[in-house]
Amino acid sequence: MNFDAPPKTSAVKVWLFVLGGLGLLLVSLVVGAYYVLMHTAVPLRMFASMFTSGTDGENVRIDGISGSISKGFKVKTIQWGKEGMEASEIRDVSIAYNNFWDLMGGQRVVFKEIRVGKAHLDVTGLEQLALPDISDDSSVYSDTNWGGGSNMAAWTNSFAARRSRRSAARRGLGLFQLDRVSVEDVFLTNRANGFSLSVPAIEWKGFKVMDGKVELGELKIDSDRLKVTTKPAEEVELNGKKVAFQKRLEGTILPRFHPAVRQPIAFTVDVGHTGKSLFWRMKAFEGKLQASQLEDQTGFVRCEDLDLAAYLNAPVPQHLSMDAFFPEKHHGEQALLNTGNAASSKDLVKLSKGSFKLGLMTFEIEPLELDRSDETMKTNGLVAIGRSGTNVITYHLIVPDRPWKVEQRLTAEPPMTTEDTLARVFYEKPFAELTDVDQAAVKKMKTGFGGWPVAEEEEGPTTTTEQTKKD
Repeated sequence: MNFDAPPKTSAVKVWLFVLGGLGLLLVSLVVGAYYVLMHTAVPLRMFASMFTSGTDGENVRIDGISGSISKGFKVKTIQWGKEGMEASEIRDVSIAYNNFWDLMGGQRVVFKEIRVGKAHLDVTGLEQLALPDISDDSSVYSDTNWGGGSNMAAWTNSFAARRSRRSAARRGLGLFQLDRVSVEDVFLTNRANGFSLSVPAIEWKGFKVMDGKVELGELKIDSDRLKVTTKPAEEVELNGKKVAFQKRLEGTILPRFHPAVRQPIAFTVDVGHTGKSLFWRMKAFEGKLQASQLEDQTGFVRCEDLDLAAYLNAPVPQHLSMDAFFPEKHHGEQALLNTGNAASSKDLVKLSKGSFKLGLMTFEIEPLELDRSDETMKTNGLVAIGRSGTNVITYHLIVPDRPWKVEQRLTAEPPMTTEDTLARVFYEKPFAELTDVDQAAVKKMKTGFGGWPVAEEEEGPTTTTEQTKKD
């Protein structure tokens, strides 16, 4: 027996101690890394640094990041674009949520706060990211209700939204909650066309969706541009049906909202939600404009002697009277049983005949049907006919796939110059017979309409190049 050999148990204890220390160190590293990842702003700052380093052309700068992935974060400033008018900036952005893992799971999504303090957004060129601009070539409208083409057009921007709603319904959110959303001061500009819009302070609290039940919450807007308050709703009768709304929004658009607003425009919107679809009723312009859409997607838009020119500083219709309605949509075999025609499964908007005045001329609205089907993407348009002696002047309201590109157009038959067309409509005289003041008003009015032909002279149309040489 060798009494000088060290006990084996001592060596085992040393190894156990070393392995235990390494394991503890590894656990500490994992816990520390998890804490840094989830409970500090380090990963957010790293992501921001990586993002800005790859966007030299846009000159993106992100500063003042705090918070964590676990509960939410704040950003002091986000800037991009060139200095001056082309620069865009968002300040004091806060997003706070209940729990990151709940957010990722999708069954319990709770946002405690979403806030934008101040922002200036230059949207120049943004419209180019969507669909191409509406061409002045009338062939664009050959498949719509434009001019003498078919009077069947498509109601745009419906397919993606409806598909998204169906996908959300299939996922079946257990809880979606917005405790508070606030926007304090946002200013939009477009250098290409001089457009600008100030978005006033907005606060929305208490929106909640749980197990198919919807609480719309409280909306408050109080500024010198727009005022909105939330009030209790009421039960009303629409299309022979009793409808119980959940909230009423009462608001006023004030002249400072946009330079084109002449006087305050009061409106009310009653809204409700079934858990699957939104239903609403709207009144504006002292009740002369009314619209609604119910749970079954039926509804109407009705104008009764609406004088838009009294509210908007622009060459827009006066004494507008019209009715449009959304009939109940039938599908497949049910459509054949109800109407004998599968085509009635289309989602339609039917516009009955109406009229309005533009300047001194009365226009008669042509009846039409607009197809709101999911699969079609076309440009909608409204057509109205006015007459002055032997001249027939057609008014076109173009409603493209991008709502902000809505425009009015006037065409004449036999063809007339731009100035003569407007002079006939607004003064019932040839342009040459107008006073200098009225001629100046007509020239200024041209910007209220789009799609004019190339530069013209009194004796007839010329190309833009020829007109430039003569000038």
